[in-house]
Amino acid sequence: MFKVLERSHGNVIGVEVGGDITLEDIKAGEAAFEELIEKYDKINWLCIWTNTHYTTMRAFYEDAMWMLKHLKNFDRMAVVSDKWWKKLLIKTDGMIFGEKYFDVEDIEKAWAYVEGEDV
Repeated sequence: MFKVLERSHGNVIGVEVGGDITLEDIKAGEAAFEELIEKYDKINWLCIWTNTHYTTMRAFYEDAMWMLKHLKNFDRMAVVSDKWWKKLLIKTDGMIFGEKYFDVEDIEKAWAYVEGEDV
């Protein structure tokens, strides 16, 4: 499942991903992000990451390759979740790619961060 959140505006996009992530979900996500990248070049994004898994290795590969290709187009990135291992993964990954982790109860702080506030 891939869903663009209503609070998205301007160069800020919020998405929720959960359940089975298919290649079609990846393509829908890419289209939503590419539309903003074309318009703004640099975008900020928030991802609510719930219980997910890729349905195929191809879906995982396409997602990872697209993200790596577009890192230059991302400014502020926030990942919201409730799992300790995701927190560890994002904090480690964030040292390289720059995303920040927020617990579910801190979703307003995550939105504030991607909307430009220092948190």
